Amino acid sequence: MSDYTLKRIFLGGTGEMHLLSTGQSEYLYKPAVRKYTNIFEPFRGIVQECGYEVQKIVDPDTAVVCKYVECDGLRGSVQERIKTLPDARDYSHVQFFDEDFTTSEVNQFLREFVTDYLLCNFDSHGDNFIVDENGVIRGIDKEQSFRYLKDPESEKPSCDYSPNWSYGTQEPIYNLIFRRYSEGVLNIDFNVLDKYMKRVEAVDNDTYREIFRPYCEACSIAFGSNSEEMLDKIVLRKTNMRSNIVEFYSNLTEMRKAKGK
Repeated sequence: MSDYTLKRIFLGGTGEMHLLSTGQSEYLYKPAVRKYTNIFEPFRGIVQECGYEVQKIVDPDTAVVCKYVECDGLRGSVQERIKTLPDARDYSHVQFFDEDFTTSEVNQFLREFVTDYLLCNFDSHGDNFIVDENGVIRGIDKEQSFRYLKDPESEKPSCDYSPNWSYGTQEPIYNLIFRRYSEGVLNIDFNVLDKYMKRVEAVDNDTYREIFRPYCEACSIAFGSNSEEMLDKIVLRKTNMRSNIVEFYSNLTEMRKAKGK
């Protein structure tokens, strides 16, 4: 990139972050370095762009633009700075205080769930969702995508799988929503999930696979992993998406019925 300025900013526990201004637009730039260090790890920035590509498949209207670029000699992710609703709900607060969700919120989180399921992203707690100036919920920060790809427990949706608990991080917000559905506290329209899954299924596996090739090759260099095997797992997650989500939803529905709801 050229003709821009960078200013260091601090946003919670996201690690090093800069405000990038081109004079006309503003972006958030995050160097692809290990948290609290200067150790360059390209996969951290590349996977953010992969997350954007998946969001575009699921719903291009709500995808948060994110690209892997070079700024001041260091590569990282540049994300569009979303104008947010001043009085929007804080979903970390919603989780902590066990507040209710509206039907619109549930439907939007179902959209985000499909994205995060495909990305094997369990860093999907309330802090990683914002509400834009039009009142639309949008998922951000996909750096942890595929971190738990090798964990068998990550393969199928769950109401209680939360591998980041040990780091003091809130569970994925979807866990709370799906538990409430199983308890009869809120309703979930499967047709919403179906709509987004169909969009994913419309993308052929070879095209989908190539989205993640740069990321898997970067992981291969960093960890000595087999990039093709990793790509196989990512594509298999897409292939099994519908059967796994349908099975999960059916199980939750049976639990709900058992409670007489």
